[in-house]
Amino acid sequence: MLTPEQTRSIEDSVRAAEQRTSGELVVAVATRSDDYAAPRALAAGLVAVVFALIGQALMPWTAPTWFMLAELPLALGCYWLLGANQLLRVVTPRALRDERVDARALQVFAERGIADTRERSGVLIYISEAEHRVRILADRGINERVSPDEWQADVALIVEGMRTKKPAQGIVQAVERIGALLAQSFPRRDDDVNELADELVRVE
Repeated sequence: MLTPEQTRSIEDSVRAAEQRTSGELVVAVATRSDDYAAPRALAAGLVAVVFALIGQALMPWTAPTWFMLAELPLALGCYWLLGANQLLRVVTPRALRDERVDARALQVFAERGIADTRERSGVLIYISEAEHRVRILADRGINERVSPDEWQADVALIVEGMRTKKPAQGIVQAVERIGALLAQSFPRRDDDVNELADELVRVE
């Protein structure tokens, strides 16, 4: 989704934002939040069964065994094809996608130590490409001072950037806006240290 140049622009925006605040900001981009094996397997199996039934109806003189033998490679091929992002969104229920994105975002929040900053002022921007989902998670310190509704405007900026094929622009705008909110609530301290790395996190 992001070129090296776009990645650098996002990282530069994070560094610039953190110059004005003791808060910490992390941007993470995931290829997908789950492999969705169950819905892919179900859809692939249904395609294989339908193929066998149609084949048997069109060619009744052919032994059913041949269609049964063809089902497995067909199902495996369909399973692989359904891993493509566009098809994945078709066969996976929206509620399941939302659930897996939420879970993965929380996992990244914990794994990256965003909940361990000195003033509990860490913020995670989590973007999951396959699902076209964005989550912004803030630690307790910032959530006590900023309404959760504020994050919806930042999510909208990123989503619009993705929709218009300008993802880096949307992310940078959101980083700048969140940086301003952090600067208001957690102005930079004289003894401030960079507690979390500014580099964009790639989640596989």
